[in-house]
Amino acid sequence: MKNRKVMTVLAAFGVMVLSAGCSGKTPAAAESQESQTETQEETEPAEEEEEAPTALTEEEEQDLYNLYIKVNNSILGSVDSSLGRYFSYIEYQEEFVKPDGYYDCYSISEYDFESLKEADELVAKKPEKDELDEAYLALSPVLQELGTVLNEVDAYTEEESYTEDDYAKGAELHAEIWKNCETYENASMGFVAVLNEVAAEQRAADMEKMKEEGYEVTYAFVKLISTAQEIQTAVYEQGIEDDSMMLELDTEALQPLYDQYMEESEAVLGYLGNEEALRNEGYPTQSAYYMTFKEAVENSVEELKEIFRKVAEQEPPKDFSIANAFMVDGSISGFNSKVSAMVSGYNQMINY
Repeated sequence: MKNRKVMTVLAAFGVMVLSAGCSGKTPAAAESQESQTETQEETEPAEEEEEAPTALTEEEEQDLYNLYIKVNNSILGSVDSSLGRYFSYIEYQEEFVKPDGYYDCYSISEYDFESLKEADELVAKKPEKDELDEAYLALSPVLQELGTVLNEVDAYTEEESYTEDDYAKGAELHAEIWKNCETYENASMGFVAVLNEVAAEQRAADMEKMKEEGYEVTYAFVKLISTAQEIQTAVYEQGIEDDSMMLELDTEALQPLYDQYMEESEAVLGYLGNEEALRNEGYPTQSAYYMTFKEAVENSVEELKEIFRKVAEQEPPKDFSIANAFMVDGSISGFNSKVSAMVSGYNQMINY
């Protein structure tokens, strides 16, 4: 199957809207750091001079871009969710205030650390760094440091060691988290902003190529995802940061995008019911991923309808803390979870 992976920022704005970050606002992190490549001077005839970085191959460039997408889609979200969890127990201030007993955070997976290591190695090979590379280099160190400290917090609280040392180590770990918060917020915001620009350009080029090559089904799928992300962006730009603010949503301003999404989703569901059209473009209609994608599209439509209904009737979401990819609850977080499931299902489907 030809590679038609959606090279866009999966829920970039979903991460912004849903995340708590260090400050309870959008994620972000660090001052720009350039990766310096030192050339070893020849001191002895037997010593060889280190090779200067060489340009990445086309495949390596794509791998690096995919890793940047993963940093945005997965790793930032994991760190941000963990920080949000942590600060739901601990006062958001420099001084550590003992909680009333238990507290915790979410762990950061070793797989995420491996992805950061891979990205570090690839970007280090580039002799010239572009704006996105520099934004990543500003983010990577603090992201890894925060991830490491959060995992220490997770182990410390899981073992309830604070009952033995009266939160002494907890205070030390809090100091490490706190010193990185502002850097994390600034650098992650910078990275997301640059990645959005690059992704938008890539998406436009990819979609134009799809049209030229006659991939009608694929174009319809990617266009729907693009519109979903435009809706996420529009919601965020209204200042709606989470479900507690949902009833302030200006649905009239969103109406054109809503109508567009309904029209495009109808076309997509039509294609999903056309096995011949799907087979012609290599889609596996018998795979579980096909059904995952189809259900995510259907659920995203119902979620958006419910959001508009609840805003019109001023009915608040039932639970601000729940975002289920398989159940429609009429919330901003619910819609974002459906968009994430839709992109994930699509990418899995084309890689089947």
